[in-house]
Amino acid sequence: MDPALPLPATSRPRRPPRADVDVRLAANATLVRDLAAGASIAVQSGRVWLTQTGDANDYVVDAGQRHAIERRGRVVVESVTAQATLRLLHRAPAARAGFP
Repeated sequence: MDPALPLPATSRPRRPPRADVDVRLAANATLVRDLAAGASIAVQSGRVWLTQTGDANDYVVDAGQRHAIERRGRVVVESVTAQATLRLLHRAPAARAGFP
């Protein structure tokens, strides 16, 4: 008698991981996306304001800073400078050797 239980076959194939996306926003331009927990927004230039469904706080993120998405939901990002460039990272960044 085999004590192991058979694993059910998955009913749908796994999706490949989403690629990171570079975005350029003009002044007061808005980006709306549904993002998963663990994603992050890295601002490369300019300054953005962002808010997320289910989070009572709003955030201002400057160039060189990153904002981590803590819960799945809709995220609204708006440029508050003449132009902002940012990168949507769909998965948590990998840890680098020598950094916690």
